[in-house]
Amino acid sequence: MAATSKDYLVGRIEKLEAKVKALYAEKDPKRSGEWADWLADNHVLVVADFATELARRYGADEDLARAGALLHDIADVKMRGRGAEHEAESLRMARELMHEAGFEARDIHLVVDDAIRYHSCHGDEHPESVEGKILSTADSLAHLKTDFYLFATRFLSPDMTFDEVKKWTLEKIERDVHRKIFFDDVRQEVMPDYEVIKELFSR
Repeated sequence: MAATSKDYLVGRIEKLEAKVKALYAEKDPKRSGEWADWLADNHVLVVADFATELARRYGADEDLARAGALLHDIADVKMRGRGAEHEAESLRMARELMHEAGFEARDIHLVVDDAIRYHSCHGDEHPESVEGKILSTADSLAHLKTDFYLFATRFLSPDMTFDEVKKWTLEKIERDVHRKIFFDDVRQEVMPDYEVIKELFSR
């Protein structure tokens, strides 16, 4: 039986996911060490699963939503830190990996230049596509519904005071809940998790 267009799309996302997993498994010595290794299994794939679930729920393209999730912080595989350089490298690598996996230019543009570029929702920036809004929401869910904040503060603590870590966390959870979640029903569902984290870091 001839392959359908859906078979082709599934083939591309499977190929992309295999490439991403292989890059994390290489354990490049320039990566963020234990932080990058933890993110590979405990954040990136969690975001991808949330994004796939949300895409089904809201009628978005599952493959593009999952692609954005797999690639949203891909520079972690090869470099430390955050900031403009990390963001630029993540966008470059995401574009290259999607091309290698067989995605079309318009799909790459949507995922890289909207979903990934704006998923953090800093300032007035926010994604326009439903797949981009799903990535932003899925990233927040992975922060709020796992032990992400406890693990993140472990790595922040050597360079920050306890009060600075608390301030960083409280500001980030506000952005996660009130700026990055684009679906009201999802925001309501995550409020108990938000309240627990807020209470913990407000003491």
